[in-house]
Amino acid sequence: MLRFLFGLLIGAIVGAVGTTYFFSTGGGDHVVSMSPRVLRLEEDLRRVTQEREQLAKKLEDTTGLVDKMTTKFTDLERRLQALESTTRKSPTEGTHEEQHGEAPGSPS
Repeated sequence: MLRFLFGLLIGAIVGAVGTTYFFSTGGGDHVVSMSPRVLRLEEDLRRVTQEREQLAKKLEDTTGLVDKMTTKFTDLERRLQALESTTRKSPTEGTHEEQHGEAPGSPS
């Protein structure tokens, strides 16, 4: 009976040390990586990564479109200001000529 208890004690100690060594050297990584929860989390991570990449591409496309629209709006604003400045000059010049007694269309 004493031999049985001694063998049981030695077996428990060797088993505990062996298990600790197995998990500390990375041997348990395979067991952990095959668990359903870890597999589901890895799949979720892949899906979220793909969604993030798609959103980043959409953001780049949208940024490019906004830049194009900004350029077009700036060009349109510049054209409108040029048109307004020529429109303001024309009536002012005609009024100035009429004040000096000249008709806008009469030859001098």
